[in-house]
Amino acid sequence: MKKTHKTLLAVSAGAWLFCTASAANAAGGHYAVDDAAILEPGQCQLETWFDREAGHVGRLLHVGPACRVGSLEVGLNLDRVHLGDASATTVTGPQLKWAGVVTEQLSIGLAAAANWQSHAPRYLGSTLVVPISLQLSEQWLAHVNVGRDFRAGQADSSRAGAALEWAPNTTWSVIGERFRDGGANHWRLGGRWNLTPSLSLDLSRAQDLRPESPAWWTLGLNVVIDR
Repeated sequence: MKKTHKTLLAVSAGAWLFCTASAANAAGGHYAVDDAAILEPGQCQLETWFDREAGHVGRLLHVGPACRVGSLEVGLNLDRVHLGDASATTVTGPQLKWAGVVTEQLSIGLAAAANWQSHAPRYLGSTLVVPISLQLSEQWLAHVNVGRDFRAGQADSSRAGAALEWAPNTTWSVIGERFRDGGANHWRLGGRWNLTPSLSLDLSRAQDLRPESPAWWTLGLNVVIDR
């Protein structure tokens, strides 16, 4: 779960930093809607991605290592954020996730994250999300999230989203999602190319639904390692 996104200039820098650093991910990687799945016992992963806003005003570099520890997936989010000509900000924080199987088609989980930045005020806030995943068919998978953002010095806000994932084969898949965080609605459409069973490449385009809001592109790389 990483992280989850807001447009780079449609909100204040502090709110955008928090929402970006704590956003959750569908089927791993940078996607904002989380899935109800965690690593297998004995596995670790590294998720990394680069965001670039259309117009080259804002950008973000994310690195997120995580490992399965007992029944939990324990991770760390590291983000380097540039907003226009302002100095870069580093955002870091831990992340915990649990997921369990209800039936062969239905899974549910719980994910929590907190974030601190490199300048005052240090503490940005925390996020709690309940992800639900439903296997609709052999090729189609749906994810639904409900949760809440708890921001330092600001009013709490709801976080929600839904994603539909189509995987016609084991080599590539397409993911479309609609999500809400920070009081704004967004959409994203992207694809994933599985280079090997443990290495995948992501590319997507996302945008705030408000008129004339800038879009952003994301390129990501995901690696799973057996310890």
